[in-house]
Amino acid sequence: MKKSLMVVATLIALGFVNVQAAEEGAALYKKCASCHGAAGEKAALGKSKIIKDMSTAQITTALKGYKDGSYGGAQKALMKGQVAFLNDAQIAAIAAFIAK
Repeated sequence: MKKSLMVVATLIALGFVNVQAAEEGAALYKKCASCHGAAGEKAALGKSKIIKDMSTAQITTALKGYKDGSYGGAQKALMKGQVAFLNDAQIAAIAAFIAK
């Protein structure tokens, strides 16, 4: 019985964390929407990939790469400035929000 209650409690907690992450991802993405579109459907400044078609892993890799300077082309410097303030949890939340 205790084990069942622990499993249920864990699942509830994980669901709460996922809801919080989704809300945080949506809030953080608002800054991105001006270039990438409300649903990630636009090529930012006519030069980027369409991010709504990327997986969570691809988005995470790109954002972390922009942050550390190891990823990107023409917009590398611009994106580095946009993601410099993000921590790993925020990057994960944005990636999850975009990839849905």
